[in-house]
Amino acid sequence: MKIYHKKNFSEDILLTGLGLLLLVTMLLRQCFRPKSVLICTAALLLGLGLLFRSLSRQCARADRLEELDERNLLIQLRSKGLAFSIVQNALLVLCLLSAAGGVLRSSDREAQLVFGGMLVLSGLLWFLSFLVELLCGIYYERRL
Repeated sequence: MKIYHKKNFSEDILLTGLGLLLLVTMLLRQCFRPKSVLICTAALLLGLGLLFRSLSRQCARADRLEELDERNLLIQLRSKGLAFSIVQNALLVLCLLSAAGGVLRSSDREAQLVFGGMLVLSGLLWFLSFLVELLCGIYYERRL
């Protein structure tokens, strides 16, 4: 048996392993919640589907063509860029809200510690995202 699409095969092993691990956990604990059963079923079915596609020559070829399609690459690039912008703006809003909450609750010491921690953490994450964006811009400016 030959593996034609190694990326799909590795994802299949991970997904099937998680599904089997969840199934064994549910059997050992005798806890069959609908959410867990649904997740286990989805993981096993998706894992087996990827296994079939990674072992089939025609399906693997179709998957590779789909991955290299320019329209799909453009959609992926735009969606990741938009998601990054949304996360960056959400961190900035959280930073501002935690600063405002700390000022408004200045009489409560515990609230100030909570809002201060939120302010520091969201500020650091926003700065990190800004720094990564800047460094990526410099990197690609030199490359292109």
